[in-house]
Amino acid sequence: MLKHILLGFLNYRPMTGYELKSIMDESTMHFWHAYHSQIYTTLRKLEDEGLVTSEMELGDDKLNRRTYTITEAGRADLREWLNTPLHEVVPVKEDLLVRMFFSGERDKQAVIDELRVQRLLHQRTLAEYRNLTEETMLEIIPEDKERAVQHLPFWESTLRFGIQYEELYLQWIDETIRILEEQG
Repeated sequence: MLKHILLGFLNYRPMTGYELKSIMDESTMHFWHAYHSQIYTTLRKLEDEGLVTSEMELGDDKLNRRTYTITEAGRADLREWLNTPLHEVVPVKEDLLVRMFFSGERDKQAVIDELRVQRLLHQRTLAEYRNLTEETMLEIIPEDKERAVQHLPFWESTLRFGIQYEELYLQWIDETIRILEEQG
């Protein structure tokens, strides 16, 4: 998946690995996370496969920066991936659900306390999502506003999903706390 996320962002404009990490942290990180090391390893693989090229440039602060650009082969790979429909439900990995599943022998109050912490974290995430604006999303492709506007409905759809997901998660946490408190 990371391969296609990187190709997708590079399809907008050439970027450094640092810029890719930053843009991911503001967008796709809410549903797909990657570490710097994974990004740089994947970029090297993409370059080896001829899907991106890179140029080293000397930065103002005397740091060398490698800027990556998608190739026509990279664009073709991205289009092929985007045009291949998903025909299955992808399983979700959710740490808290695994912990809850095995919490039968835990102290109920400890579980409730953990759920309350999670509630605060999910409330914070929900607030972040609700504070995102169209202008913020359009900054992803700062050089080409017309092209960004074309992508906006799709970015907004992922944001709507994130908001609805967090609302559902909070509802589930509240129900679970209520059930555990009723059991005493």
